[in-house]
Amino acid sequence: MSAPKTSEKSTSRLVAIRALNQILAKGEQLESSLSNDPYFNQLESRDRAFARLLVSTTLRRLGQVDAVLEKFVKRTPPSFVQNAIRIGATQLLFLGTADHAAVDETVDVIKNHRKYVKFSGLANAVLRRVTGEGRKVLVSTTPRDNIPKWIYRSWEKSFDRAAARQMALEYVKVPPLDITVKSDPAEWAEKLGGEVVFGNTVRLSKAGQVQKLPGFDDGDWWVQDLSASLPVLALGDVSGKKVLDMCAAPGGKTLQLAASGADVTALDKSGRRLGILRENLERTGLSAIVEEADASSWDGEGETFDIVLLDAPCSATGTFRRHPDVLHNKDFKQLASLVKLQRELLFSAAEKLRPGGFLMYCTCSLQVEEGEEQMEWFLREKSDFEVIRFSDEKWREFGNSSGYLRLLPHQKREKGGLDGFFLALLRRRTLKT
Repeated sequence: MSAPKTSEKSTSRLVAIRALNQILAKGEQLESSLSNDPYFNQLESRDRAFARLLVSTTLRRLGQVDAVLEKFVKRTPPSFVQNAIRIGATQLLFLGTADHAAVDETVDVIKNHRKYVKFSGLANAVLRRVTGEGRKVLVSTTPRDNIPKWIYRSWEKSFDRAAARQMALEYVKVPPLDITVKSDPAEWAEKLGGEVVFGNTVRLSKAGQVQKLPGFDDGDWWVQDLSASLPVLALGDVSGKKVLDMCAAPGGKTLQLAASGADVTALDKSGRRLGILRENLERTGLSAIVEEADASSWDGEGETFDIVLLDAPCSATGTFRRHPDVLHNKDFKQLASLVKLQRELLFSAAEKLRPGGFLMYCTCSLQVEEGEEQMEWFLREKSDFEVIRFSDEKWREFGNSSGYLRLLPHQKREKGGLDGFFLALLRRRTLKT
């Protein structure tokens, strides 16, 4: 499919509009909604970055953008037109795009769409009103408007109002890049112009193209948020231990375990994501047994492990800094379904753990149903498990919740924040003789 006969910037805007449609109407992920668009892959790298910026910023500011547009749109137009106007308004209100470019290029996209050309006048009128009056309306909005109400209320209830407000502030920020290095984090921080934030995590405020950074081709590091690196760090010395990494792909924790000398079996049911894991193992020169299978039913020929790490499928609401789509494609029904799946996986993990072994359960979720409440349920069901509490001084900065770790995105905000995460370390009691 050839690109439409418009400017590259107009094509970037068209791609952004189509991606926003896919995310909001069909629950598709941001990256896949872009990469699956044939026009996106024909753009220059600069224009691809612009399309991604348009979508991600619109998602981060969606509540505020809609609050402004409410003042100027009497009747909701078709979704393509509505999302085109949202993309245009985002440029005017938040990205500092020249007024004429934001308005004219957005209107041109609608004019060039045979089905919606009749709405080009509406889009032009609305965006020109945003240009003149939108910023005055914007001051009456707040970042909390960008968080779906059911999610924001759950955060207020689970944590407190101040924490919910702080998380809403983090949502509108573009996060730094975290990488996990195999060794010498201080040396790598100096080499890459970053800083060591914890353990082997080096944080870069400006990264550019990741693949072009020193050490990438040599496999000296991999991209991984600080929060996601903590479950393996919390396991302590894993050298020589048999570890099952359930739901392992795309493999950051598998790489950590392998780099620490563990005998790792990495399990996942997604062949595509396991392909990424294998590529990362090859690039870093690390090794693990990789198996494509459903973790809830995989028997492993009766094999048991010293450690089972279950980074369970979840709502991923804690990753909103890097994936602003996650808050807009989740609902109550999905959450209930995920909780059920997590319980199946926890039972499966328990079966694969030898007596005396350790189970690390974690989710990149800010919903207590997938964290603290899940552990309460599991410990009622499995009396042979006990909690190993995170009581050491080194964990205090991350926040303690009944002996678990509950990480909130505004922690370490002076250094750029972190992903929301929940960690629970359990031990299976040895059998009495």
